[in-house]
Amino acid sequence: MLRPPPIGDAPHKLCDWVELAVIGNVRGTYNLANLVRYRDTTRETEDADIEGEFRRERDTDTEGVSGGDGDAFYDSLVEQFAEREEALGDAYPFDVNSRGVVTLHLPADWGGYLYLFCLLLSYSNDIDLLDGRWRPQVTNRIRDLFQACATVAAAAEVRGHAYSFGWPRPDNNPPFLAKLKVVYEHFGDGKVRPVRRVGLSPFAKDEEIDVIAWRPRRDRAAGTLYLLGQVASGDNWMGKSIHGAPIANFHRNWFDPSPASNVAGCIFIPRLIESADPQGTRRDGMDVQTVRYGTIFDRLRVPLLVQEGVQLSHSPEGSTWVIERINELQAVCDWTIGEISALHTHVA
Repeated sequence: MLRPPPIGDAPHKLCDWVELAVIGNVRGTYNLANLVRYRDTTRETEDADIEGEFRRERDTDTEGVSGGDGDAFYDSLVEQFAEREEALGDAYPFDVNSRGVVTLHLPADWGGYLYLFCLLLSYSNDIDLLDGRWRPQVTNRIRDLFQACATVAAAAEVRGHAYSFGWPRPDNNPPFLAKLKVVYEHFGDGKVRPVRRVGLSPFAKDEEIDVIAWRPRRDRAAGTLYLLGQVASGDNWMGKSIHGAPIANFHRNWFDPSPASNVAGCIFIPRLIESADPQGTRRDGMDVQTVRYGTIFDRLRVPLLVQEGVQLSHSPEGSTWVIERINELQAVCDWTIGEISALHTHVA
């Protein structure tokens, strides 16, 4: 169901292709030696293309164009997989052995399923890696489940309460102002206006705020870790950011007085942040994008945080927290397992 490997792309995109190849294989494996051989064959074809019919791949530090850097190419892939495992630990569901065989381990804990869920969401509309014969069945309900994941991840990040505020909301979709009052009465910092401010839309649903989370203090006084998050599960995530002015407007329009705690704006996405420059690293990409979006929780952060959130919810401390929608994680796992099974059936 995959297009040919995107040999000219950065290692992170190739590793995504390998991960999709692994979950599409009923044995759950893929040997990186196959990718190296494909690369070498492609280069030989291009070198023999006198008429220039084939497009040459881009020259990058990790790959070059000489054809004699197969070891460097292989090492760049192994390093990328190692970075993912280091970031996620046992929440990463793939393993690369000493022979370069990548294997899927269906996890015993939540994190690995969340990684696979994010991977499938990332490529549900992709035309570069998937050839169109099969695509994950991603409905609005499935995208909404990513908001449930983001809520649990936020609870783990702040080690405290997390509310799913974006529309649709749990508890029969209470009106915006009513839900806002419930959340901030619990928070105890800032006071929601008793009625809608004149000039604001009477049809407000979430004001772009999808997740509200904070760390509880025993004295309930201002000055705690306070997070407001946007959830963007689709391809248009780069057009969304609540960092800066949107959060300032939210506080100005709906509170009197506004919360005194310093707020951290953030965004939750199922995609993977990497450098747009082939010579850059993931860290370089995060440096650039964080200025615009605030803290970014992507595929190398959300799965482990969700796993930690579930574990904390069963602890004496976490059992007192409000973590909305944590009971919907099983639906995330069920959908992910179902899509992988459907892919295997389709391939067979």
